[in-house]
Amino acid sequence: MPNITVDTTPKIAPTLVDINPKEAFDLIQSNKNNPDFIIIDVRTPDEFAQGHIEKAINIEYKAETFQDEISKLDKNKTYLIYCKIGVRSASARNIMKELGFSEVYHMPGGIEKWQAEGLPVTK
Repeated sequence: MPNITVDTTPKIAPTLVDINPKEAFDLIQSNKNNPDFIIIDVRTPDEFAQGHIEKAINIEYKAETFQDEISKLDKNKTYLIYCKIGVRSASARNIMKELGFSEVYHMPGGIEKWQAEGLPVTK
């Protein structure tokens, strides 16, 4: 009879959370000086240029290179991801989950809801 060992090490489940704009703003404020916190705007470069969350990087979801660009990121850092209304960023979040990212916050309602709540954007 073969000797079978079972790995009982607890697996750490990834953190994939939907948060509202106020929670996103608080998350940004509490990570202001954290180099391991990254904000990703997945809209087009034109949309991004019209106004985005301060310090966000633009990785366009509809670009052919999106999955390659995302897969180059450190999967152990913390990410806040958003788009215009939340559809593209929800798909991007799912891709990040499949790629093994450990902590991704998604903002349904996107930049439109962010601005509707009076939160700041930069150009």
